[in-house]
Amino acid sequence: MNENSKNITLRLINAVKNQQSDNSPDTMIEAARSYTDPSLWLKEQQQFFIDTPQLVGFAGEIESPGSFITATVMNTPVVITRAEDGILRAFINACAHRGARVAEGCGTRKRLNCMFHGWSYGLDGKLAGRPKNECFASDNAQTNLIALPVSDNHGLLVVGCHPGVSQAQVDTFLDPLAPALQDFNFRAMRSIETRKLDVNAHWKLVVNLSHESYHFSVLHRDSLSPFMTDHFVMDSYGIHTRWAFPMKGIEQLADKPENEWPRHLPGIINHTLFPGTLLIANPQDAQIIRAEPGKTIDSSVVYYTGAYYNEDGFDEEKRIEAKKAYDFGGDIFASEDLAAAEQCQQALNAGLSQMIFGKNEPVLQYWHNLWKQQLR
Repeated sequence: MNENSKNITLRLINAVKNQQSDNSPDTMIEAARSYTDPSLWLKEQQQFFIDTPQLVGFAGEIESPGSFITATVMNTPVVITRAEDGILRAFINACAHRGARVAEGCGTRKRLNCMFHGWSYGLDGKLAGRPKNECFASDNAQTNLIALPVSDNHGLLVVGCHPGVSQAQVDTFLDPLAPALQDFNFRAMRSIETRKLDVNAHWKLVVNLSHESYHFSVLHRDSLSPFMTDHFVMDSYGIHTRWAFPMKGIEQLADKPENEWPRHLPGIINHTLFPGTLLIANPQDAQIIRAEPGKTIDSSVVYYTGAYYNEDGFDEEKRIEAKKAYDFGGDIFASEDLAAAEQCQQALNAGLSQMIFGKNEPVLQYWHNLWKQQLR
């Protein structure tokens, strides 16, 4: 266990032993407007999602030349490639001819092919061929795929969903969180599956779910509570945060020499990337939960991705175990957490005038204040 993990482990041990987490000094009242004001919602969509880089996956997925993956960010189809020259690139996943997709899913290939009329593109985004070429003018500026900024810093794929997002924004997006990410070899992660979930709740209500452990003993009484505590520690890194909570029994490590501690923190670390994407790191696997505004103010779209460590080459047993953990966590998130968020939304729609965040919900307080500060 490295020094960073030891530090978090010690803080969690003390939190459990002293029955004291990193609480806020006061209670906070958040007006319902944060979730119900249409003009605020539209500004957040543009500034927080469309104009802000977004985490979409793990860099190891496209480590090999000839590989590609696809994603959807704010209803923009994206394809990320690594061509034979080894360069990482991203494009709007739309054929220059009529806009149909040129790739689905992920894999390895030499060409991206439009399923509509058969136009094909190299993984560098340049038009490679098209049926009846003589029927079209030759203008490379109009026939290549539209490039997007992309980065694989820290082993994570970050992309801008329109060309107006600068490469510098994407390259430096994770820099403030770098000290917290150095413990994890995210480049060795391999995706298991991504679930797309349509939720009848404001995107902030979805993000709020992963920012407090106060609900563990009630909402997750029979699922998570038997082996998790509600103690926690939190740290802020500019526009990002880290929030960690332990497995039950972590306090027993206090009686052992540090060189006998486990290699990984016996708990879970939630990194939240602005404006609210969760990067969850566990000892053997990881998840990404990316929530976006939906078509209406009281709806959202959630992408829930699971992955596992593949440091020593493909290991089917590791993948199977990680898939079990992903399904376990994903089912709880869908059936318990998201159901609670939808109930909260129903209350707001019925006229609830405010939300109350207790001293024991400091991450919620931090993010609501940050969202207000960051809104231009």
